[in-house]
Amino acid sequence: MTLSEVINKYIDAGNRGVAYNLGNDFSLIRNPSFAILPSQPHRSPFVVAIYCRCGEGTGRVNARTYNIEAGGLFIVLPGQITELVALSDDFEADYLLMTDSFTESLSIGNTFDLRNIIQSHPYALLSERAREAVEDYFKMVTNLITVEANPHRAEIMRLITRAFFLGLGYFLHEQDTPDVANSRSKKLTSEFIELVEENYREHRDLKFYAERMGLTSKYISTVVKSSSDRSAVEWIERYVILDAIAQLSSTDRSIKHIAYDLNFPSVSFFGKYFTRIMGVSPSAYRQSLTKDE
Repeated sequence: MTLSEVINKYIDAGNRGVAYNLGNDFSLIRNPSFAILPSQPHRSPFVVAIYCRCGEGTGRVNARTYNIEAGGLFIVLPGQITELVALSDDFEADYLLMTDSFTESLSIGNTFDLRNIIQSHPYALLSERAREAVEDYFKMVTNLITVEANPHRAEIMRLITRAFFLGLGYFLHEQDTPDVANSRSKKLTSEFIELVEENYREHRDLKFYAERMGLTSKYISTVVKSSSDRSAVEWIERYVILDAIAQLSSTDRSIKHIAYDLNFPSVSFFGKYFTRIMGVSPSAYRQSLTKDE
């Protein structure tokens, strides 16, 4: 399903908010109804930027939890596993969706490595100056996207979006995060989680990550547990299970396909692993989703 089809389906369903499309690559929803988002962890097929205007919420990207508040900007990249945990009744936001091909056409890679920064920090509470810049960008997008007769809309949108991301890079670097930079334990934990993100499908053994970091498994376990809400093994399990849940809930892939995709030696081994952590088998979990619909 293309991006425009997703947005048109949203509009046809009578959901809250005002939605705009620019071809098949760029869409904007002002104050959307977030009830349309999957209640289960899922992989985002688009670049998604959420700017919170008021209220608060909680979301997860690749198992990391973020608290969203007014003036906060949340960006999700394609392929990342996302969860919307909770939103306050007064939550309002601008919701921007772009295809990967659109962001690649912006040609910002050599100037600013946006992806690396967003992967490490998908959420940022912006300074007053940054908020003004983001709000100005959304105003320009709204004004431009509604003038359908303009033959240069697409090119202008690329130019202002490129400028927006370049400016965003400056503001993200400007955020004051000395506690992360100066804490060795938090730095090691961040490095560990990044390794898990990159390798959890092939490696579920803590020893692999400890060796990659040049440390002992015991030391990694102690550091990660002391500076995060999970043990090192629990982080690995969390990534594997989130991926499994995303595939079980948002694809029609067979359980056998999912098991091999996650590098389990057999369906039986995957079933026991999933059941141990979730309390139900993969098939029972998928069936429960059908009952809830």
